[in-house]
Amino acid sequence: MNTNSLAQLASDPSTSQLLQTASIPVQENILLCLVDIWVDKVDNVSSIQKKTIGLALSIILTSRLPQVLDKLDQILSVCTSVILGRNDDLTEEESSGDMSSSTSPDEGTIPSKEFRKRQIKFSDRINQLSLEDSVRENLQKCASIHGESFDAAMSSMHPSAFAQLEQALKITFNLSRR
Repeated sequence: MNTNSLAQLASDPSTSQLLQTASIPVQENILLCLVDIWVDKVDNVSSIQKKTIGLALSIILTSRLPQVLDKLDQILSVCTSVILGRNDDLTEEESSGDMSSSTSPDEGTIPSKEFRKRQIKFSDRINQLSLEDSVRENLQKCASIHGESFDAAMSSMHPSAFAQLEQALKITFNLSRR
């Protein structure tokens, strides 16, 4: 994602003026546009970027914007697929990592370069954060912010998506399903 063009668009006076003319607050609109962009792009990025998008989307759940509830199903769908898909990604990375670490000692620099790459990769703060915990905590905040509207939005989720969410977060929601 090109953040410079988004920043340019957001800071462009004509964009702000058009949004204000349409009675749309700039910050709210950009936040909701980011949700749409991330939901559209999540399938075409690396696993670490997917996790980053999932964390960002889970934080958006804590927004006081009522429109967040309109996007709740999409946000939770992305977060659920990232959480459930993470195990597949880890298995692939581990198996490819095993191949690179099995190089012979005669090749000297390759294993140490790979080792350093891995150290850098796993020292990244994003690897230490739990997407499951973030979604769980931010869903609770969202529920307390939006109350009955949150319950209604959760109740309207497709039953299979709802079941996958419960599986991913390892919790059971006490909602009356319609």
